[in-house]
Amino acid sequence: MKRSNGAAALLSALVFPGVGQWYQRRRRLALLFALPALVAGFVYLNFALDEASAVADQVLSGAVALDPAAIAAKVEAQPSSWIVTLSGWVFVVCWVGSVVETLVGKKQL
Repeated sequence: MKRSNGAAALLSALVFPGVGQWYQRRRRLALLFALPALVAGFVYLNFALDEASAVADQVLSGAVALDPAAIAAKVEAQPSSWIVTLSGWVFVVCWVGSVVETLVGKKQL
């Protein structure tokens, strides 16, 4: 059965980086895109949850008013680490690279 590059690109774009390569039965290449994206996503999500928890604790303690604008301002004022920025870029590069590779890579039969 032919595994089209278009379907693989859609899978990589809409599901997760590397899924298109997995669909094309190119397992090593799929892992090359999926594993760094998974680690980067975990780091980014962990930071976001920590920040949300800190802001929620401040709201519950009364240090921040229960107002969407005040909460948004508090979230914006939180500093972010360089590792979070790097993990965001790694995820985007894996995502875009996975889609581009499925479009221009060799077609699997």
